[in-house]
Amino acid sequence: MAKFLLGNARHQLDDKGRMRIPAKFREVLGGQCCILPGRSGCLFIVPDDKLTETLDAVTEQNAFANTEKNDLATEIMSNAFYLEEDAQGRVKLPSPLAQLVGIRKDIVFVGKMTYLEVWPAEEWDARYDVLNPSNLARIVDKLKNLGV
Repeated sequence: MAKFLLGNARHQLDDKGRMRIPAKFREVLGGQCCILPGRSGCLFIVPDDKLTETLDAVTEQNAFANTEKNDLATEIMSNAFYLEEDAQGRVKLPSPLAQLVGIRKDIVFVGKMTYLEVWPAEEWDARYDVLNPSNLARIVDKLKNLGV
């Protein structure tokens, strides 16, 4: 079994807003997962065993110590949902999260080592499709600037 979530896969929501997490990702994610707002226009799917690690960056042990951090934690965690798989292996994408990032039908799952990103396909294509010459040129320039 693979150790990390790598690559990407395209899927579509069905008429009831359900999606199938691709098998290659489900195997690595394991059991229970949570979906929550991500950054830059995507959602995150985080396996339960990595959730604490993921949320540690925004949670504060002392709720009175850092108001800004506490507000950020409230915004993220109040919009987080556990995913429940049905008998056919589908999970419901919560409507508020779909609306937040503009997912209507087509989605792209992107493996990011220990979690998944879920993108509206149109947004993913506009930003990251390497078959688009301007995207490829931008990516190559970023690699050069990083000294890669």
